[in-house]
Amino acid sequence: MTDSFGVRYLTAVASADYDTLTEMYADDVVFYTPFRRGDTGVAFIKGFLAAFHRAHPGLTASLHDEFSNADGTKVTLRMSIRWHNTGPFMTFPPTGSEGVESEIHTFRLRDGRIVEQWVGHNTLGLTRQQLTDWQMPLPQDEQDPAPAIVTVQATPVEVG
Repeated sequence: MTDSFGVRYLTAVASADYDTLTEMYADDVVFYTPFRRGDTGVAFIKGFLAAFHRAHPGLTASLHDEFSNADGTKVTLRMSIRWHNTGPFMTFPPTGSEGVESEIHTFRLRDGRIVEQWVGHNTLGLTRQQLTDWQMPLPQDEQDPAPAIVTVQATPVEVG
């Protein structure tokens, strides 16, 4: 039995297995988080992950849900990361903060490799550290680059 996409991904991320990550990501991958919008390339992904591991050595990651569409070109994972910030993250000093971050990762695949990844935070401990302690700037361009499947304009409704 082979491991699912989610098990392979989570294992590679948690163990900083750069060889497996290089196999999983396409060279032209585009990466989106609340603080990083549209960074590209496997080198960026590996550098970002290395910085995250330096900042949170010994982190533990768990996979809770995994969904994919019928043709396997889109995958969504719900995962959590137990973290303790004892090292610097990029230019930011360690804070000593710790917690469990619940995240949803959505992937678009081409030929079985990740070409686009979106990360959404469901808990805010790590986000609080990024916004408050480190005062990380938020991206200015918040428009989703993908075409909308449908757009619906709200109609004002009287309540009462």
